[in-house]
Amino acid sequence: MTPGLRIDQTREFHVGRWLFLLAFAALLAAAGWYGYNWYTKGELPPVPLPASAMADTSIDETPISRSTLDSYKVPATHPRYISIPSLNIDKSRVMSVGLTKNNLLDTPKNIADTAWFNKSSTPGMGYGAVVIDGHNGGVTKDGVFAKLASLKKNDSIKVERGDGKKFEYLVVENTTMTLDEANKVGMKKMIVSADPSKEGLNLMTCAGNWVPRDKVFDKRVMIRAVLEK
Repeated sequence: MTPGLRIDQTREFHVGRWLFLLAFAALLAAAGWYGYNWYTKGELPPVPLPASAMADTSIDETPISRSTLDSYKVPATHPRYISIPSLNIDKSRVMSVGLTKNNLLDTPKNIADTAWFNKSSTPGMGYGAVVIDGHNGGVTKDGVFAKLASLKKNDSIKVERGDGKKFEYLVVENTTMTLDEANKVGMKKMIVSADPSKEGLNLMTCAGNWVPRDKVFDKRVMIRAVLEK
């Protein structure tokens, strides 16, 4: 042992290690940023996501048999089926719905069905608007209203009542707006006819990005049509 001697140690600066740590930190920051925007705004990150992360997983995608479709019954004056020839929609069932516990317009359970707001007009009433909504899609399948935004002016929409009487409506307006816009101004228009002198039919569906935090899509497609006499 030789006391009194000092050995100075010098630390080596590992450039590669620091670059790796910086890159890892940047990756974590980017992942956090994209993850936050996806969760709160529905903005898709630059990496593939599973289908279940971009749609409502609670929607029933079970196929509806022809016999079930044909045997569907509703009260005489209520809408029973809706058909849109230009979108290849033929006799989609129309379910009666009200408002959810959060005071939101309810939707059909099955991806192939539509839903009539039972506080709106009925077909043939002669005034007001028949209000119907439907799904744009689920996890693995398109919904009945997936192509609603492609409807053009004067396209035909046909509704059959429970008593078998049929009514034809022609599209007069097709609008896509954000969910905020829909809640602030869109719904006020959707509960009345586009032409006060004619009975209206107003259709709605979701569009845009799925927002996981709120469990909603961030846009709405809104169609307004009037009864052809």
